[in-house]
Amino acid sequence: VADVDRAKLEAEADRLRSALLTSISHDLKTPLAAIMGAAGTLREFAPALPEADRADLLSTVLDESERLNRFIANLLDMTKIESGAMEPNYGFHYVGDIVGTALHRARKIIGEHKTEMDIPTDLPMLRVDPVLFEQALFNLLDNAAKYAPPASTIRLQGWADNGSVIVQVMDEGPGIPPADLERIFDTFHRVRKGDQVRAGTGLGLSICRGFIEAMGGTISAANRTDRSGAVFTIRMPVPANQHVNDPDMDDLP
Repeated sequence: VADVDRAKLEAEADRLRSALLTSISHDLKTPLAAIMGAAGTLREFAPALPEADRADLLSTVLDESERLNRFIANLLDMTKIESGAMEPNYGFHYVGDIVGTALHRARKIIGEHKTEMDIPTDLPMLRVDPVLFEQALFNLLDNAAKYAPPASTIRLQGWADNGSVIVQVMDEGPGIPPADLERIFDTFHRVRKGDQVRAGTGLGLSICRGFIEAMGGTISAANRTDRSGAVFTIRMPVPANQHVNDPDMDDLP
């Protein structure tokens, strides 16, 4: 039995390594090619290019560098999660502040979309790692911007429910195919869509789940019932010394 279990673990490790190599060779090559192309054009033809064209090429270098940095950060985060090295730095935080920070950080990615935020100011504070929670929200915003059409609305809303705080990220894209609902948080799994979807490593949602679960919460995916689109729901427990309907935080340690 031990040998069979060991063989299964080795096979899974081989599968993940193969998926990782495929992801790196295919997805990381895209921003690298754009960076090299823009930088090469600037090196060879910068004096002859109009100022607007030079600015566009520099913007391409910066944007693709940021995308490449996100890919690498996701790979490192996934390594930490799977190795069990993730240690949340807990503190008491208001979820609306973290949502606002995530929106600001993702402003370039969601720039072609409308955003709505409905987070009540009287929600109880949560004991979370703000960096991990913000990264989970950032990945959800990145996912929404990737699959929802430009000019559509990305909505973030929150409320208190039965000893928990709920945060939802909703988009107006095509939704999640039923066959993908159970696998959407799997490592390297990506919902297939047309060529207009930006490249990605297929790690963003898996990292969301890893971070949220590391902080004692849960995350789930579903399709909207009011219109086309996906909805991701994060449920975080309220610390035991708080009451969901009591916004008084004076007794917090």
